[in-house]
Amino acid sequence: MRFTVYRLEETALPLRGRQSLLRFARRPHRLRYGPELAILLVLMAPILSDATDVKPVTLQAWDAYVRAAKTRMEERARGQIPFLAVDAERGVAQRVRTGDVLVEPGAGDSPHPVPNGLIHDWMGTVFRPKAHLDDVMAVVNNYERYKDFYKPMVSNSMILERTQDREKVTLLMMVRAYSVTATVETDNDVQIVRLNADKAYSLSTSVRVREIADYGKPSEHALPEDRGPGYVWRTFIVTRLEQRDGGVYAEIEMIALSRSIPLAFRWLIQPLAERLPRDILMATLKDMRAAVSQENIAASLKTQTTAQSVLHR
Repeated sequence: MRFTVYRLEETALPLRGRQSLLRFARRPHRLRYGPELAILLVLMAPILSDATDVKPVTLQAWDAYVRAAKTRMEERARGQIPFLAVDAERGVAQRVRTGDVLVEPGAGDSPHPVPNGLIHDWMGTVFRPKAHLDDVMAVVNNYERYKDFYKPMVSNSMILERTQDREKVTLLMMVRAYSVTATVETDNDVQIVRLNADKAYSLSTSVRVREIADYGKPSEHALPEDRGPGYVWRTFIVTRLEQRDGGVYAEIEMIALSRSIPLAFRWLIQPLAERLPRDILMATLKDMRAAVSQENIAASLKTQTTAQSVLHR
């Protein structure tokens, strides 16, 4: 992926860092993600990691966006629009069945600017052949093993409460992007809906988000809620599962709220802000597919072992 670097104006960077950036940007360049971008992000890290408070107007925009996403899910559940987004266009589901993992922006462009923030909305679909809906649901709902299924992104996971159709879970997630490490602990309310024998979906809503400073160091500490660098302020995740065509489609819409990008750095950070959530969702879908395969193999081996034990009695 390429993008154009334009001349920088004066910024709030320290003088030495500002001079380095300005020397680099005296004329247009073409950059690939690589050493040059890493150097620039190192220079900008003190600015981008400054603490900032989430504003009420930002949360109002977020709540409206999530309400719209829930309405779309209700329409899918009622059959007013296709249950899976891949069914909205001919031939897309076929691509997924051949092994492709498809990821694209969800509702409109991503990131979507809101007052003092950005909403990242990405949707992806994967297909696991020869699987059953219960197999995939067993992985999706096994939050205690997320640290195994989705490592190293998920560092820890636990279930706080569980009923037949609802769970409250805690996830500790870590993402590294060049010089910046974002570690976030979230408490999530998860609603699970089984529509019929072949379809199910879940809605995961963050009820508490805290960023962890200096993760893995002696100085590690949790920042107050809604106070920190603003890598992630809120999350809302929709997971749709449908068994058909000899397997199970798993579709995830991952929506997150983060701080806005300072205007002076938008030319540089915007491509990264677009690519990073996409890459995270792509990795999540691949890990889910692999976890279903591993769990099926483990279950098969357990069944064989049990059968052999019975025969040798």
